[in-house]
Amino acid sequence: MMSFRETASDLTTKVKLALEKRDELIKQYQNIRSELRISKAENDHLLDMIVETFPEMGQEISSCSSSDECAWQTEDEGSEDAKGLSLRNGKREPVDSPMLSLLNSTHMTKRRRRQGKRDDRKDPKPIEPLPRDADGHITFPITIGRGPDQIEIQDLGRIVWDPETYHTSRYIWTPGFRSSRVYPSIKTGESGCVYTSEILEGNGDMPVFQVTASDMPSKPFRASSSSGVWKQILDLLTAKGATVKTHASGPQMYGLSHLGVTKAIQELDNANKCSKYIMQRWAEPGNGVLYSEPESAGE
Repeated sequence: MMSFRETASDLTTKVKLALEKRDELIKQYQNIRSELRISKAENDHLLDMIVETFPEMGQEISSCSSSDECAWQTEDEGSEDAKGLSLRNGKREPVDSPMLSLLNSTHMTKRRRRQGKRDDRKDPKPIEPLPRDADGHITFPITIGRGPDQIEIQDLGRIVWDPETYHTSRYIWTPGFRSSRVYPSIKTGESGCVYTSEILEGNGDMPVFQVTASDMPSKPFRASSSSGVWKQILDLLTAKGATVKTHASGPQMYGLSHLGVTKAIQELDNANKCSKYIMQRWAEPGNGVLYSEPESAGE
């Protein structure tokens, strides 16, 4: 029979071994999480590049940044966004990923080849008029689309031209923008839930995209991209068996891809200061007269 001292020594040894095993498992867990984050960043960045290079595929493919978050989800470690940045303690640091470097390098080469074609907005598009009052001011709410694709826009927001993260060559992200649409509920899977999409001004140098379901008002979804925030919702709906798209264009879900909305945002004060944004040109209906705006902002 073991003495008390021998028993205590044996237990101490077992506890020490258990702690060492725990530390080893924690290290393995952290390594796996790091690899998963990098893989997700690579995947999301690739999807972003596909959408940017082939905008016509925007309805089929969307990306979700790994730093995108739901208000009811928490992470105890840093996360990477789709540009290969790690968010740790409020600071963005590069993700050490050879694949991301290769993707960026390849993308820049192909981007130069397609720059003229993709960003060429000189071809005039037909004007899709929005409702206006007697003084020519847009009246809200604006209703666009039909049936299940109908969207109501309550506010176009305002222009933030600096930093440049608030616009791309194709879209201007206006803080204060707010729209709503009906979609199946995450809680019940039934249709009839109103989702409100908003663009918020972030604390850092990037806009925040937020979508709130009417039956989950205290749990908004947030992301660093419009496609990312809606992909969170679509993933949850798909997991619940709801009949929805598996991928969708964020600008389309927000209502930002509508030509009437595009024109209205281009006409907001300070839109011409968005240096990367390329102004769309318009053809007046009926008489074929070309309605021209500056070919690119800032010129």
